[in-house]
Amino acid sequence: MSGAAAQRYTAVAIVLHWAIAFAILLMIPLGLWMHEAAEHGGASSEVFRAYQLHKSIGLTVLALSLVRLGWRLANPPPPLPEHMPAWERIVAKATHWAFYALMIGLPLTGWLFVSAGWSVHDDSPLPVPTRFFGLFTVPHLFGLQGASDEVRSAVAEAASEAHELLAYATIGLAALHAAAALKHHFFDKDATLAHMVPFLRAPFETAAPPANPGRLAVLGVGLSLTAVALAAALFALTARDETPAGSSTVEIVEPAVPAPETPATNETPPAALPPATAEAAAPSWRVNSAASSISFVTSINDGSGDTPIQGRFTRWRADIRFDPEHLDRSRVDVAIETASARTGVGAQEDLLPGPDWFNAGAIPTATFRSDDIRRRGDGYEARGELSIRGRTRDVTLPFTLIVDGAAAVMNGRVTIDRRDFDIGKDADGDDMVARNVDVVVRVEATRAP
Repeated sequence: MSGAAAQRYTAVAIVLHWAIAFAILLMIPLGLWMHEAAEHGGASSEVFRAYQLHKSIGLTVLALSLVRLGWRLANPPPPLPEHMPAWERIVAKATHWAFYALMIGLPLTGWLFVSAGWSVHDDSPLPVPTRFFGLFTVPHLFGLQGASDEVRSAVAEAASEAHELLAYATIGLAALHAAAALKHHFFDKDATLAHMVPFLRAPFETAAPPANPGRLAVLGVGLSLTAVALAAALFALTARDETPAGSSTVEIVEPAVPAPETPATNETPPAALPPATAEAAAPSWRVNSAASSISFVTSINDGSGDTPIQGRFTRWRADIRFDPEHLDRSRVDVAIETASARTGVGAQEDLLPGPDWFNAGAIPTATFRSDDIRRRGDGYEARGELSIRGRTRDVTLPFTLIVDGAAAVMNGRVTIDRRDFDIGKDADGDDMVARNVDVVVRVEATRAP
């Protein structure tokens, strides 16, 4: 082949090849780091941002691979070197087609996994939407979000294992592919590597091939866009949002629709509260724990959209002395074990009791105390002090109350700023979690004899 000009892939094929290659090179260390973080319960802002970026790049690889496959079928590649033995030709062709299978199968198994909305590490629901670079929400495959827990768990487990297996296969095949290309260039001294690397001469070429303005334009624009996209992805992965602290406020909202009832729990309730000091004329009410709940609602924004967080406290106690005819003698004392916070997502539940969030080890109990209960329109409001993490703020809790003989149902809702109580102020992920938290209270109680 001495002196012959090396045939090359089309400019479009070269741009697609390197765009996919650079995306995969970014995804490999990113995926390994994410896997390690998930194994150890990582839930920082960097982890959430990495997962969204990983999903977006993966879907991009899927789209580019399908385009690359179609382009290859319409534009056959340059012929293999004449000196290659038959077995090496078979291996080369098999490697190329295996790459297409991996580049399509790998993102598809990832898409299937996130569509299941299930954490294989915690064996619990993990409904996190996929936002394609923050532009739009990617639909889930096969309506899996509406399937039973058993189906979602099985699909997530199978898809996760397949995704991991294909990822390692891609790493191995990429290493083999790169080694073979270098072998052809430096040892066989043929044009195989020059077919795909822009502006690279084959070892036997003495002069650069004639310039083609159209080809140069496609290569210049395509590779430049690839470089810009890669830089933007790296910036998105390493950038950290700076959320201004803002002023300290407590926002009061009207009572909302009752929160869903919380199933009864067998967990031990917190220690009993001190006896209320209200006058005996206000009757005591016994809380039906199976039908009552204290829950909270907030959201996580990873830069690509809001994901709701809904949780509840499973261990709490309320000492209620209430008489609608003698509100001046009424009072309420509530104690909540903050370590009992449950969201259904293991990574979140592991972090919440920690020192950056509720600091339950040092201050295990949050309290709300009110002896100032007033009528408000068709309902009531309890003005009192809310203490969390040793921080106390005045809070007004509006609520509705229905009394039927010896039974009563109360529903209330208030929005607080978690930063007023230093909750998550210095934690990883603080910039992703909304500051406003809705606290929703539902109490069913009976009058004590």
